[in-house]
Amino acid sequence: MAKKRLPANLQAPWKEPVKLLKVVAHPTRLVILDALLGGGKCVKDLNRLVPVPQPNFSQHMAALRKAKLVGNHADGTLRCYYILRPSLVAGLIQTLRAEHPVRYRDREDVQREAKALHKR
Repeated sequence: MAKKRLPANLQAPWKEPVKLLKVVAHPTRLVILDALLGGGKCVKDLNRLVPVPQPNFSQHMAALRKAKLVGNHADGTLRCYYILRPSLVAGLIQTLRAEHPVRYRDREDVQREAKALHKR
């Protein structure tokens, strides 16, 4: 049986947000973004806060740059990074850190909600 795909017109508005979520869906990248929310930092300082091997660190920074989440300035061998979209990154971090309790409802409540929406 062939898989049915979501129609293109429904996918289109979510294309960029999905790419962004794929980039930030890594604990190391979230730690980097969280560290940069406090202000720009140079590579050595960031790498001390995020103790991963330098090649891995560079790959994570490249992914964040490509997604236009971080930018950098270089002065000789000194490279410093900063957040390009602070409100987006702060909102993501805040949302991910917040408590989001699961709220189960019984069938009657769900049906009542659906009927109320249908009547509008």
